[in-house]
Amino acid sequence: MTTMTMYCIVSRAAIDAAGGARGKMMAQAGHAFLHAFLDATARFPGAAAAYVASDAPRKIVLVAATAADLAALASAYSDRCGTFLVVDAGHTVFAAPTVTCLGIGPIEAEDVGGDLRGLPALR
Repeated sequence: MTTMTMYCIVSRAAIDAAGGARGKMMAQAGHAFLHAFLDATARFPGAAAAYVASDAPRKIVLVAATAADLAALASAYSDRCGTFLVVDAGHTVFAAPTVTCLGIGPIEAEDVGGDLRGLPALR
């Protein structure tokens, strides 16, 4: 069985704008994973089913510099798997609506490009 992976790519600019509010960013990551999976369920049902059936479904959190980087990745992957660009409404931590992260997947390793592989893990 193929190992399927879901990714959350967080904007470093959003982390900085949130003043490092870890709980807020964790909630944003939850939105990214959930809504990318729901998108995959609708558009790529085979991949979603394979992820659920996997013995070891993986989730990985990476970081990109800006919201523009996230938008470029969303465009690059939207025809391959589920994607969801998270925009916080700006009611609590952020002063205005802010792109915080991107969910991608589930996706097989061979469908992941160098653009995603080259991003560092969020630490």
